[in-house]
Amino acid sequence: MMFKNIDLDKNIILKNKVPLLIKDEDWIKLFGNVKNKNIQYIKEELIEMVKKGKELERTVATLQKEKLHAMKMILGISDAINNENKIETVGLLDEYKGRIEDINEELDDITFELETIPQDIRELNFNLLKATVDYGYKELKDKEKKLKYVIDELETLRERVKKLINEKYDYEEWIDSTYSFLHGMLGSERMEKLDEEILD
Repeated sequence: MMFKNIDLDKNIILKNKVPLLIKDEDWIKLFGNVKNKNIQYIKEELIEMVKKGKELERTVATLQKEKLHAMKMILGISDAINNENKIETVGLLDEYKGRIEDINEELDDITFELETIPQDIRELNFNLLKATVDYGYKELKDKEKKLKYVIDELETLRERVKKLINEKYDYEEWIDSTYSFLHGMLGSERMEKLDEEILD
């Protein structure tokens, strides 16, 4: 991923309390669906990383429930062996102990992975910020040019409208004055006849 001329300090994320961009309403509205490969690629990676973290947390919760169940079973089986002399359940005891060992191993692996995810998320969020700044500044320049063009066009149209309004007033004034003059000279009856003869 290349970011030309963008020198951002990684601490800006903490210093300026930059939120997780994919959850920020303003970012989503402005940049969430832009046709920029960099932004879309990092956005997808970040979404996947957040999703992975949540899935791992759910797996931890499920494994801890399973571990608790296995521990209760061990206590129940141990009690049955010690107090009721049910030796036939010893195999079951070993089975649950083995399951707890497996769960502990799994939990260790997931815990290690979960410890790295927040750093990965921060890194991706920072890269997304850089991609956003890069894209945002290019778009700002482009939109400022377009805005200037639109303002110039509006100014031209405003001048044209002003000129047309003045022309309209001039014509209306001339027409009214001419009618008044002719009406005064010829009278209304003759004017009506002339209107019919000449204007129809």
